[in-house]
Amino acid sequence: MIPDSVLNRLQHLVRVYEFSTFFEETAALAADLMEADGAAFIVHEDHNLRYLFFHGLPTIYSDLSKHVFPDDRGISGAALREDRAIYVPDYPHSPHAMPEYVATGLQASIILPVHGPKGASGVLAVSWFRPAPTELAESTLRLAQLLADMLGAAWYRMGIERHLEQIATRDTLTGVPNRYQLEERLNIACARAQRDQRTLAIVLLDIDGFKEVNDSLGHSAGDRLLREIVTRLHDVLRASDTIVRLAGDEFLLLLEKLHSPRDLEDILQRILLALNIRMGVDDQQVGITASAGVTTYPHDNVDPVELIHHADQAVYRAKAAGGNCWTYYDHADDDRRRSAQHLRGELERALAKQEFVLYWQPIIDMQSGLCVAAEALIRWQHPERGLLLPASFLDVAENSTVMLRIGAWVIHNACQHGEVWAKQGMVLDIQINLAARQVENHRLCDDLRRALADCPTLSTERICLELVERIALHDIAKTARLISDCQRLGVRFALDDFGTGPAALQYLLELGCNQIKIDHSFVIPMAGSQRHQQMIQAMIQMAHALGVTVTAEGIENMESADLLRQMQADRGQGYGIARPMPASDFATYWLQNTATEQPAS
Repeated sequence: MIPDSVLNRLQHLVRVYEFSTFFEETAALAADLMEADGAAFIVHEDHNLRYLFFHGLPTIYSDLSKHVFPDDRGISGAALREDRAIYVPDYPHSPHAMPEYVATGLQASIILPVHGPKGASGVLAVSWFRPAPTELAESTLRLAQLLADMLGAAWYRMGIERHLEQIATRDTLTGVPNRYQLEERLNIACARAQRDQRTLAIVLLDIDGFKEVNDSLGHSAGDRLLREIVTRLHDVLRASDTIVRLAGDEFLLLLEKLHSPRDLEDILQRILLALNIRMGVDDQQVGITASAGVTTYPHDNVDPVELIHHADQAVYRAKAAGGNCWTYYDHADDDRRRSAQHLRGELERALAKQEFVLYWQPIIDMQSGLCVAAEALIRWQHPERGLLLPASFLDVAENSTVMLRIGAWVIHNACQHGEVWAKQGMVLDIQINLAARQVENHRLCDDLRRALADCPTLSTERICLELVERIALHDIAKTARLISDCQRLGVRFALDDFGTGPAALQYLLELGCNQIKIDHSFVIPMAGSQRHQQMIQAMIQMAHALGVTVTAEGIENMESADLLRQMQADRGQGYGIARPMPASDFATYWLQNTATEQPAS
């Protein structure tokens, strides 16, 4: 019968999960059962036996820690071959004795096979360094073998845990650490950099052309490329550097122990050269390069996780620069990005809370001086910063999808104002500016159709949509289709900022615009420049020859107005005529202008 004290220790053992603790308590119980001095766990690997864990053995014996010998030697080899426990009460005179262990004073030993799912994973060796009993009781041997079997189960469980940890923390495709190891490795690298007073570089790599490999050569080729990238990185990096695969074609490098910026740039240059790869055959070859975003610690002295964000910001700039290069993190650039992100959120709120308003700039007939049109100009009635001009928010809006909704709002509200004024007898063309995103998006015609449907009494021919020349010429065929589609609704188009783009006149017929607006950069210096006058005169004559009306922007004085009138410009606008104003003021201006019917001045 098993004593209660032993049962209690066995029950406790099954609740121990950390392997080294489990071995210590198992070895102690085995030694106590047999009144031995200590025990060791010897692991069976690749036809060898290796000492791994010791308990209660003298220093001279444990000095043989991790000693490796063939699995056909000693008592351990015999126990494995015969798959049974072997007890040797007189070790020095045993045929299995090994000189190195005799020299430690080993007197007796029992070797118990430790089994696993795939055979013996090792042996439990219980040892005496003093005279031992001639034989051991059968019940003691059974208990000892039970302990060895429990040790085998615990060893197997630890192997599974290690394998799961490996899967969780290593990229299965390339074998390098994955993002789940990144934070720990980055924290350690930062601590080392502080301790050694050396620079740590955090480099985020994004592979240029990876999508083309997957699309044209297949995903298996993409997988081969990722493995090749890791191989090449290992070739050019140092042993102290770390490669982490974040996701997809993104890798993070931790470059430690850098002495100078030159050290870092030498490594970066080697990386970009190594990752300049061509894949495929004949006409299916795809070129691969890399973009790198770099930040350094402790120069960039922020939380380790924030360092990754900074490297990500830098790689975005490298991609925008065309790729196959590296860029450093720029605090000022990141501040601008954060500010833009905050502003985008405010723009969303401004739309929801109806904080945008339209101001109107009069456009006059150059011969009669009458106000014949009004250009809708957006303003933002900010609750804290007051009335904001477009320059303070439109650039950020243009880089966000919120611009589509702002543009739709402008079209809808401009049409509504036009309908109200038409009902009041104000005969006006309504000029509406289009943003680049509206021109590039297929919803423009739908937005326009809805706005016109909500204003049934507004004559569609009174609506003129203004396209900035540089946007219109970006994709002429697409822009021409857009203009044609919208013109079917009855609206007209003007080419704004005319003269600032390349070879502008030749595109007028292709685009089918009804009007050009000569940019203020030509009009403002015109009074003091004969060449500017000649240029504007040529523009007006060419436009009229093509059946296109001309509006001159930037009229600031009477002299410019007189010159434009002599050149037969059709319409004009500028601060010399009237500044943009709220809708209520515009109605008053129009009534006064109509009543006086004075020429432009």
